[in-house]
Amino acid sequence: MKNPEPTSPRSRLILRGHIWLLATLIPLLEKFIPLKLLLRLLTPPPACKPYAGTPPEEISQLVARRLQEPRNMRRRGCLRQGLTLFHFLKLAGWPAVLRIGVFPPSVDRRRLHAHCWVTLNGVPLSPPPEQPAATLLTCGNPDERVAAVGSAGK
Repeated sequence: MKNPEPTSPRSRLILRGHIWLLATLIPLLEKFIPLKLLLRLLTPPPACKPYAGTPPEEISQLVARRLQEPRNMRRRGCLRQGLTLFHFLKLAGWPAVLRIGVFPPSVDRRRLHAHCWVTLNGVPLSPPPEQPAATLLTCGNPDERVAAVGSAGK
């Protein structure tokens, strides 16, 4: 992919509205749809790129801004952010990879502790885990690379 052009104010407004809508629906979808099916639904076909040319940093900022003070999924905010970010990076044509890692059991052995984050060319675009985690799930092709990703590759 070549270096993206800045997005127009109109297309940025459409993107913000689309992010707002999906981020609002994810808590509901996550309650009723198994994660495997939800990931399939949130992975658009390769030819579907309505936001092509939108820099990954811009998408990441818009998603983070929308979800900075969550009312739903507070304990699973990383999953909501990861699913939303992954979907929109894919809609922009970026080879994003969604990762879910699990942590060793803590004091409460009945609870599984996990974290979700998104990478592009191996660089995290959402907060990675703060401690070592065993990767449980990877969605997207981690071997797929792009030559230029702007400052995300820095």
